[in-house]
Amino acid sequence: MTSVWPVLVVAALGVISTLGAALSTQILTTRRDERRWVLEREREQERWLREREDRAAQWQREDELRHRESREEMYTRFMRALWNWGRQAVLYRKAIEAKQERPDSSALVKAHDEAVEIMAELELAASDPVRDAARNCCNSMYSFCTKVAEGENNSTLAYELHDAYKLFARKAVELMRSDRGLMSMPLGGKIGPNPKES
Repeated sequence: MTSVWPVLVVAALGVISTLGAALSTQILTTRRDERRWVLEREREQERWLREREDRAAQWQREDELRHRESREEMYTRFMRALWNWGRQAVLYRKAIEAKQERPDSSALVKAHDEAVEIMAELELAASDPVRDAARNCCNSMYSFCTKVAEGENNSTLAYELHDAYKLFARKAVELMRSDRGLMSMPLGGKIGPNPKES
């Protein structure tokens, strides 16, 4: 009977070692799966953060583009209003120079009102230098409208106010162009559309 005990001991050791190997394999596999799961979760989190940052950057670019387009449209409308008012003011200036009856002031006042309406938008969206220059233009236009178009018959005052307006308008246009990243206009250039050459 003594010979059975070593066989039983060896068999028991075999079963125990097989169970131990299975158990240790299961533990190691579980740990490896947990580490893999943690790594995958970290990668997924990093990917999600990257995608969120990319979306935020894209939204920021789109917002900047919309703001730039809106500002460009506003600047264009303001320049048109300046040019329209300038054309009307020239008619008054010429009438005063020739000592003629002045044209109806409604077009001049309407052009001023259009510029002031756009100025309200510029107050919200334009850069500080553009906003200040545009405000100076509107103030100059208002002075011309109230003093020259409504009764002052002083040609020197008309020249001074109109020339001041032209300086403010040129500065406003230059600042708007600079704000848009465009080159400056030549110093001798005229404000407004170029007249057709004959």
